[in-house]
Amino acid sequence: MVAIIRPDVLDALEASFGSLRVRGMTVTEVKGFGEYADFFTRRHLTSHLKVKIFIDESRTEAVTNAIMDVAHSDVPGAGIVAVLPVDAFFHIRTRSPALPDES
Repeated sequence: MVAIIRPDVLDALEASFGSLRVRGMTVTEVKGFGEYADFFTRRHLTSHLKVKIFIDESRTEAVTNAIMDVAHSDVPGAGIVAVLPVDAFFHIRTRSPALPDES
């Protein structure tokens, strides 16, 4: 799962993930534009965070709802959530297959 969120909601999202026992996430600072572009600058780019989470398919709805609840805003450019399939998931250290919710 990949979400693009506003930087100001990261702390609340992290707390929400803690209550859902999401055991890991990767956060990257990104710039871009989509439906909403910052036309007050020359480059039209807005700053957001990209959050990547690997979870079991059975938890997709709960985690998606958590992101939507925390990040929802009526302001354009609030972000997006994309649910993607994962064909394989391995621990590099052990070279063994792993379940997405394991750490």
